[in-house]
Amino acid sequence: METIYDKVVLTIKQYNMIEPDELVIVGVSGGPDSIAMLHILARLQKGIGFKLHVAHLDHSFRGKQAEDEAIWVKSIAESWGITCTLAKQDVSALAKEKRISTQDAGHLARKDFFLSLLEKMGAQKLALGHQANDQAETMLMHFLTGAGSEGLSGILPRQGPFIRPLLFVERAEIEKYCLDHNLDPRRDPSNEKDIYLRNKIRNQLLPWLTENINPNLINTLNRTSQIFLFQEQYLQAKTNKAALKCILQEEQGTKIILESFSKLPLALQRRLIRSAYQTVGKKQGIQFKHVEEVRELLLNKQVGKVLHLPDDIKVIKEYESVVFYRGDRHEYNVAIKKRVITVPGDIAIPEIGQIIKTGYTDRLPEEIPKNEVYLPWEEFSPPLYVRSRLEGDKFSPYGYNKSRKLKEYFIDKKIPRKIRDSIPVITDQKGIMWIAGMDFGMRVNKKSRLNKYVVIKIEKEH
Repeated sequence: METIYDKVVLTIKQYNMIEPDELVIVGVSGGPDSIAMLHILARLQKGIGFKLHVAHLDHSFRGKQAEDEAIWVKSIAESWGITCTLAKQDVSALAKEKRISTQDAGHLARKDFFLSLLEKMGAQKLALGHQANDQAETMLMHFLTGAGSEGLSGILPRQGPFIRPLLFVERAEIEKYCLDHNLDPRRDPSNEKDIYLRNKIRNQLLPWLTENINPNLINTLNRTSQIFLFQEQYLQAKTNKAALKCILQEEQGTKIILESFSKLPLALQRRLIRSAYQTVGKKQGIQFKHVEEVRELLLNKQVGKVLHLPDDIKVIKEYESVVFYRGDRHEYNVAIKKRVITVPGDIAIPEIGQIIKTGYTDRLPEEIPKNEVYLPWEEFSPPLYVRSRLEGDKFSPYGYNKSRKLKEYFIDKKIPRKIRDSIPVITDQKGIMWIAGMDFGMRVNKKSRLNKYVVIKIEKEH
């Protein structure tokens, strides 16, 4: 029968967790999982040839009880010939400062403590005591609160410097190992309180499901998480490849190119939006509804529309892309020089990286792309111009019976003031006929009595 020791040895080898001569910091709370892990790693270190150092953080939740546990962890480590670093942090104060839950603050405090110690000591790996029941709880929690394949992959065996040698060992096996080796671990009473979702899943939902639905549920959920993990790795490789064509990193922010994006399957579109967000925001934070809002912005919304996402991230619609940026750093107010548009012909607008193309046709399409307009020949009063807005400009949008000030139109459309000068205005002697990429006037895209049209198209300059 395979023992817990055998499982840990296999996991370390399978995921190449520890190399000879490495220094491994072991996060030890004093509970069964971390104490059993430390004991097993101490048995293994001579055979593999690595060194150990224990790290323990007191979260300042339980007063003297927690202080006594820290002293106990240090004494256990030293009795096994392992050096130890103790630290203390007021996690409740951190939670208030960051405006997050105490649970999230605890995760943040531990991560910062471990990573700073890793750097200080020049260690290569950091071992954490997550085990198979933790994996099952995480997968259920993500499923119940909403997640894709990344979330349902659960906890990774190895992630950067973090390693989890116990990830394929169940809690009952760990408890038996502690009993068999007289380890006498400490118990955190907060784990028994059902005030957190994870504790409710651990203490109520998982036991009920195991008893009434699937006696082998822990193993089933762990196996399922592995299936999702390998699917996620495949999809991420596809996403990275698509990002080479769709995502640009620029000084102003991260840009998704509409032309390439629109040709992708829906699943990859959603993943690319999450990837773009993560380049300027947090790894976590964007929800499914946010992803769909960005998709709608990319595919259907007007130029200049701005979305507000978590972590003070904004997304603005450009002519053929959207840009993710943080705060108010996205400054755009670049005026477009007035230029004559030759018909037929092309003219570049270098200020915004666009080009206007014109020509003639005798046909009005049934469906007209947003980046084109068709001006009936009898409505044309040359010369044709492209420029920025001017004070006093008036515009007669399609569907309106009278003209209105362009300034009022931009306000009604909620176009940010800082990009209004960058929006191309197409006009002739009779006035404005098109706010390029946004809205067209009463004179265009209607039947010509002469069956002749001036075609005006705006697109990205290649």
